[in-house]
Amino acid sequence: MFLFTTPQSQSRETQPASPVVSAIRQGAERTGAGFDYLLKTAQRESSLEPTAKASTSSATGLFQFIEQTWLSMVKQEGPKQGLSQYADAITESGGRLSVSDPAAREKILQLRNDPQVAAVMAGALTQKNRDQLASSLGRQPQAGELYMAHVLGARGASDLIRAAASDPGRVAARDFPDAAAANRSIFYDKAGRARSVQEVYGVLAASHASTQVAANVTQNPQAGQDDIPVAEVAAGLREGRAKGLVGLFSTNGSRDPVSKAVANLWTTPSRGGTRMASLEGGERYFPRSGQSDATMSDANPGAGGVVAGAGGKTVNAPLPPSRPSDLSQPGVAASQPAAKRRNGPLDLSSFMIQRSGA
Repeated sequence: MFLFTTPQSQSRETQPASPVVSAIRQGAERTGAGFDYLLKTAQRESSLEPTAKASTSSATGLFQFIEQTWLSMVKQEGPKQGLSQYADAITESGGRLSVSDPAAREKILQLRNDPQVAAVMAGALTQKNRDQLASSLGRQPQAGELYMAHVLGARGASDLIRAAASDPGRVAARDFPDAAAANRSIFYDKAGRARSVQEVYGVLAASHASTQVAANVTQNPQAGQDDIPVAEVAAGLREGRAKGLVGLFSTNGSRDPVSKAVANLWTTPSRGGTRMASLEGGERYFPRSGQSDATMSDANPGAGGVVAGAGGKTVNAPLPPSRPSDLSQPGVAASQPAAKRRNGPLDLSSFMIQRSGA
């Protein structure tokens, strides 16, 4: 029974969605940001833990908003999202945002732990960064570059992208000391070596490769190769590291067989030549017939035959199966002439055992 049926299971559509994932999806829909981009950002920032808190900065919540960035987003987007009372409590002085009432300030900052509010603010920040980067770079940013803006701010991301293209070997920590102190795993490798701007670009872009940037962004059909930044991705993504998996991820890879041995498995000898497995009908599965049957059987009456290998050498190899006799009618002898054979469905009744009293 288990050979023909599959146990009942809930499909993805019927399985209950995670409240956090649902909140991220709603945030994407309300702001026009790409759901997969926001989801990957939350996974990388907090592993989808709404109350996550960084030990090296004030970053908190699903998207690890620092205090000043969060206050700025609540001030700008709060009235649009029904948070006017909190937006009105935030004031700006000397380029910094603050809340005079300590209790109100704590409530505003605690909203970072609310998945729905955090997702909406992250979506709004994504759209804001996208517009600023597009204006600065003269093109639409890629998903990884948007994530750079999430970590470094739009201006910092623009500086990193330009530096990676013009001076890729430059030490990134010198240009972004505060970000490097708060994110050592990005700006330094495991041995403590400071990464270059090119390497930092790759580390930040790696997890957002092939990610939908925003739901309302359409690609320019006339965009060319010049739209792609010169910066190289992380060392682990460089060409050659995944050479053995080219067939899975590229349509322009090699069409050669993996090895000659594999090629021989898909090639059958036929009258002194080779015949690939692209033949039609039964010849594809039972290529040995007629004189080839007798010749190959005489060469080795056992389980194998002698075939020509690479360089003209002979090797012992198993023979392909012989073409079966027509079994469409009961009682047809195996020695029936080929001219009288019929191509019809297999009659399984010839194999059944009649049992009395069953």
